[in-house]
Amino acid sequence: MRKVLLPVAFLATTTLVACSFSMRAGSGNQPQGNNPNDPNAPQNTGAQPATAQPVTGGTNVVGRRPVGRQAGSPTTAPTTTPAPTSTTPTTPTGVATVNAATPFGAGTPDPAGYQGALFWIPEGTTKMPALGSMQPNGLIFAKELNVPSAAFTSGFPGVDPNKKENFAIRYKAPLIVEAEGDYDFRLVADDGAILQIDGTPIVDNDGVKTAAAEKTGPVHLIKGTHEITVDYFQAKGNVALQLFCKKKGEAADKICPTRL
Repeated sequence: MRKVLLPVAFLATTTLVACSFSMRAGSGNQPQGNNPNDPNAPQNTGAQPATAQPVTGGTNVVGRRPVGRQAGSPTTAPTTTPAPTSTTPTTPTGVATVNAATPFGAGTPDPAGYQGALFWIPEGTTKMPALGSMQPNGLIFAKELNVPSAAFTSGFPGVDPNKKENFAIRYKAPLIVEAEGDYDFRLVADDGAILQIDGTPIVDNDGVKTAAAEKTGPVHLIKGTHEITVDYFQAKGNVALQLFCKKKGEAADKICPTRL
């Protein structure tokens, strides 16, 4: 019989590999990749993969309904959410205020309503201007947004009564949600309007129109105080701006209040 002599180093290496394999196989609770000496484990380069924030349970729950969420799936959303940094719009100093009733509002602030900043925009505007970077020309206040389609003849008394076209308004108000749930918003506009809640776009009905048109958008609102923003611009012709909403399960929508 032929004798096979194995080098001592080879035996030692084989024993070490076997022990190492036994340790890895027996440690079922050890997450893969936590052993820096494992050559087959994925290496941590310091960059973590991006993970989607949960639609229920995070501050972005105010966003659109989750795509593909199964009906009846459990929800882990908290019953309250921190309020935005500022829910009451800051009133600019040295800006004139509308002093008479107009379809877009009047000069008396309403704690439960909207504060609107007026902007004069260039003739020929076809899309919503960047209102956040513009200085307002005046202020206006409204309890709700309900301007049916009609000719605009009053202008803005106290600011510019002759301004009947080529203007924009940014409305802001605290939106108090007492009943968490799925809501649908419907925005009617002539010309363009955009609805945001806590900075999340909900309805985009932008653009010049030949007649009032509507767009809708869904959102899941958790209990708490949010900030609602409606940007509107008018080029020429008739005006229209109406914001409707309803909670899922309700038969019909209504002019949206600031408390749901």
